[in-house]
Amino acid sequence: MDRDREFGEFVDARALVMRRTAYLLCGDWHRAEDIVQQALIKMYVAWSRVRKDSVDAYARKVLVRTAIDETRRGFFQRERIVDTVPESAVVDTTADLDLREALSALPAGQRAVVVLRYWEDLSITETARILGRTEGTVKSQAAKGLAALRHLLEDEPVSRIHTSEVIRKGRTKLVRRRTAIAGALAFVLLAGFGTAGYLASPEKASSNQVSEAAPVLDENARLTSTLRNAGIVPPGVKAEDAPGAKALQFFERDGKRQAAALLVDAQGSSALTILLHRDPGAKAPACLPEEGADCRIENVDGIEVRSSLLRREDGLLAHDVRAYRPDGTYIEIRSTNLGAFVPDVPGLSDWNSAPSRPAPVLGRDALIKIATLPGLTF
Repeated sequence: MDRDREFGEFVDARALVMRRTAYLLCGDWHRAEDIVQQALIKMYVAWSRVRKDSVDAYARKVLVRTAIDETRRGFFQRERIVDTVPESAVVDTTADLDLREALSALPAGQRAVVVLRYWEDLSITETARILGRTEGTVKSQAAKGLAALRHLLEDEPVSRIHTSEVIRKGRTKLVRRRTAIAGALAFVLLAGFGTAGYLASPEKASSNQVSEAAPVLDENARLTSTLRNAGIVPPGVKAEDAPGAKALQFFERDGKRQAAALLVDAQGSSALTILLHRDPGAKAPACLPEEGADCRIENVDGIEVRSSLLRREDGLLAHDVRAYRPDGTYIEIRSTNLGAFVPDVPGLSDWNSAPSRPAPVLGRDALIKIATLPGLTF
């Protein structure tokens, strides 16, 4: 069975279930369809590596990550500043979905079963063991709980997710990725042959001069070189890898270029994340009154820069810098005094962790220096 046929059967069987899950995550049917389509395209590209005995678990993981990425749109949901407040739309509040309120309306037993079975994804046996009930009771309460919640999806519109369109877009993305990999390998081979010939030449054997740096392989490598050569890491500080990301090395994810590092010294560790993407229409939002002196907007070498300091009662400090370059590159940088990252999201600070040092390793001025580095463009 070829990739398209096998994957098409999976989409036909699971797309509606994924769509409903995405709806529960975002509360909007149109956004849910976009999230599912993006998740399915990612699955198509990776289909040959997906274990077919765990495909549903993998699909759920990709779907949730895609929903999180779509919601964050970077480190945070950005707001657009306008001159006038737009007129509020008239909505039917009776159609709003509040899953927490709906769950709280269930009897305690049904609620516990539904959460463990369908939120924690536990088996009937595991749920029964945790709750100290029989498997028959768990099955009965799960059925009753779902029946009580099912009316939430009664107004579900007709799906606009088409298997053929998902496969077409997935095939296009797969071809582009394979072409890029093939081009990179060809470049490496050519560069290797050239280097071997150069090292074997008599002139090289008798020379003590340092040769020029090798050509940069791709844009991410160029950005990595630009960042590391800027000398942003203070003396006595070690840059360690973040989960899923090499220290201060750019990688591409969901159309954005990202770099991260855990900066460690004698006082503790500090998470650093850098994000680059294209947003020609982006403008620096005005500083809010409650931000006070912690926020400022300035022009640095022709680049509009907004910098702010976030504080939390438990001692968390986070420097945020957003830079808006004339070429449309939008840069977001965050430096925190947290020493942990979210395990499943490369380069994202874990805001549920406790501060690990008095202040971030890199302060406002250091982040502005990074954001305005010549050549740090998307």
